[in-house]
Amino acid sequence: MFSLFKKTSLFNNKGMTLVEAMVTVFIFTILMAASLQVMLSGSDIWQTNKVRTELQQELRKAIDWMKEDLRQTGSSGITNVPADGSTKTTITFYTASGVTSGSVTWSGTTTQYVLGGTSSNQLQRISGGTTKVIAQNISLLQIVRSASTPNILTITLRAQRNTLRGVTITLNYNFKIKLRD
Repeated sequence: MFSLFKKTSLFNNKGMTLVEAMVTVFIFTILMAASLQVMLSGSDIWQTNKVRTELQQELRKAIDWMKEDLRQTGSSGITNVPADGSTKTTITFYTASGVTSGSVTWSGTTTQYVLGGTSSNQLQRISGGTTKVIAQNISLLQIVRSASTPNILTITLRAQRNTLRGVTITLNYNFKIKLRD
């Protein structure tokens, strides 16, 4: 019987040549390298966003604490930030304890916000001999009070931290607080 196709058997195949094997390994290596690069890029983005979110949470904690405390003081209750436009790195103040004959009376205990800790990257609240860590990774605290608006504090906070791959993430936040009259 006549056949148009040559009969082949699975047992008669010669197999792969060395060149074919090397081309296959090369293509596989390129595909693996591309997959690894995509995975590392995704990991870097995830890590950056994770650190950024943590820094935002730390800034939010610091802002909330400072606003709550500083709204309870008046311009005369602040002891170390003069209304001259100079920048200070700590703030010490008294909170109002009441009103007597139309005048605010101040508590006898001062409260202070300062950067401290082993790396000076903790925002600390010191009051009545007790130190409380308010926020971590805070690298800058600046307070300004101008002569034209002595009852308004301008506060700048900077949070900074490195990712696992050594990329530094920095977030700045400026806000104003109106003091009691």
